Amino acid sequence: MRQLRVVLPVLISLLAITLPTFAQSRRAELRGVWMGSGYDRDWPTIMQSLKDNGFSALFPNFSTGAVAYYPSQVLPARDPSRSGDELAAAAAAAREFGIELHVWRINWALYGATPEQIADLEQAGRLQRNSRGELARDDEDVGVDWLCPSDLDNRKLEKEAMVELVREYDIAGIQFDYMRFPGEDYCLCEGCKERFQQQTGVQVDSWPDDVLSGEMSAKWRDWRRELLTSLAKEIARAASAADPGIYVSVAAWPHLDVGRDAYGQDWVAWARSGVVDFVCPMNYTLDRVELVRLVEEQMDAVRGAAPLYAGLGAFKMKSLLALIEQVEAARAAGADGFVAFSYGSGKLAEWLPDLRATVASADPNPAPHGHPPSRLAFSGEAVAPPAAGRQVIAGAKLEAEIVLGWEPPEPDEEAASVAEAGAMLERALDIRDPIETYDDRRHIPDVAIEEERLTGRIVVETPEGGSRMVLGGFDTAYRFQRKLTFAVPEGPFRFAIYGDLRNSRGTRGFVIRGPVLIGVLREELGIEERHADLEKMLHEGCDRPEAAVFRRLAPVAVQFRATGPGGGEWWLRFMDGECEAGTGTIENPDLTLVASAADFAALARGEVDARALWERARLSVIGDDQMIERLIEAYSETLGQTG
Repeated sequence: MRQLRVVLPVLISLLAITLPTFAQSRRAELRGVWMGSGYDRDWPTIMQSLKDNGFSALFPNFSTGAVAYYPSQVLPARDPSRSGDELAAAAAAAREFGIELHVWRINWALYGATPEQIADLEQAGRLQRNSRGELARDDEDVGVDWLCPSDLDNRKLEKEAMVELVREYDIAGIQFDYMRFPGEDYCLCEGCKERFQQQTGVQVDSWPDDVLSGEMSAKWRDWRRELLTSLAKEIARAASAADPGIYVSVAAWPHLDVGRDAYGQDWVAWARSGVVDFVCPMNYTLDRVELVRLVEEQMDAVRGAAPLYAGLGAFKMKSLLALIEQVEAARAAGADGFVAFSYGSGKLAEWLPDLRATVASADPNPAPHGHPPSRLAFSGEAVAPPAAGRQVIAGAKLEAEIVLGWEPPEPDEEAASVAEAGAMLERALDIRDPIETYDDRRHIPDVAIEEERLTGRIVVETPEGGSRMVLGGFDTAYRFQRKLTFAVPEGPFRFAIYGDLRNSRGTRGFVIRGPVLIGVLREELGIEERHADLEKMLHEGCDRPEAAVFRRLAPVAVQFRATGPGGGEWWLRFMDGECEAGTGTIENPDLTLVASAADFAALARGEVDARALWERARLSVIGDDQMIERLIEAYSETLGQTG
């Protein structure tokens, strides 16, 4: 039973794991927290606590689709009797303590609206309705009214509310939240019917059946997505015009297909087209393996076009250890930082000092979203077949093309504006390259381009930030371009640039990280061979000496799940002195062991450290705590008896 050799050492290692031994920090990442809306916050104390405990950003909510928690010229105040400016106080404290303040806005959803507001909006036909004609407040799955995104007045309101934040306050950024529909059954109001027909040129005979399940459904989904994408672009453009240094981000739906098709939120396209500077998928799961799956899927989709900061549901967690494990797992999956939800709910504020002592001890600066325009493209022997997706051939040559900085003005141009010079660098992602490209196209320098100087070093590192090799350095005026070739290491790695931008205003550090790639030996890329290995593990299961460990737990049912290419599921059941084995799933297993097919095979051959895989959340043991403890004890006793 070869799989026991893979899993049981991991279980034993759990007994030795303590907080200081496995929890490590990483520099140059965003560490942030979300915060709900409210008044009378002690902003200096909050900002000092974040700063002292290794955090770099705060994402507070200051407005909804209906109201503002600051003196707004666009939205009514949540509490008109209040004096002072809560947002101005937060911004001042953030500047004092060096915390980035990214104001989070709830788009469309009318939380905090008065009955009079709702009545006026309903009368004007500006509220979303589902296929049954219900308002969202009458839908038990939603429970609050939402503004219709196709209504021109609503679109104007959203734009003005977000741009006002940039124009009136000295903040680091603005963040979209709820920039989506409340579900796939929205919006099907009469206004959407009319505007869909006008803007697409189609005639809908049976509304809404034709667009929900008929031949027009694909066109309908595209139209819904474009409503949100076009507005996000418009807001980002206007925000940049108001403040060229502003960052625009999105609190994103974590499941890509569901978010894109059911909710109309194509945030991957926003990242890859430069609409947003970074993304924060709301990965609120307690399962570390599921978290890793989500982050890896999201990283693969974004292709390095924007930093990805994993949203973690700290409010669901009952222990500090659970949060630390999720931070480590998100880093191992390639996330460029994390944002925890939320300060003020659960125990997150209490845990900050302990996070500082473990996963937040290194300097978080510079943030990955604060760098000059850049481009990374990968090609060469290492990405040729049979390599696919994130896998590249270990030992083969990988060519990395780097473009960093700004295009110089044309000699015959008169003092081209900074905006025009920045626009010269704009280009589409080069889809000819089989591996991801990185292209940040929105930010422009705040001084003449000729004053910019770029210095730094180019490295290959682990997803967690550990150095694997140094490829070289650079020191150049305003633009750097180079091609580098190196041999691909085994295991996960990423290409990174650490540098400084120097000009007359001072020196600012930056970091650029490419996508997480996995170096795999050419002979191990075959799926059929990997599947054959797992088949052999199954057929030998009951006859291997290690089966004695599970026999001590009988009756017990154990499910094995090998994920990814070449993977599958199989089970072992021990009862009345007998052992049964089978493929597929078994009902109500007592223990479930999950890892990728490649990791099961590598662990069985002794090529990968089991404890490292556990700490990176690449192997999971699921089951009742008491059963896991019994398994650890049984393995220890059996190992002791057999030497």
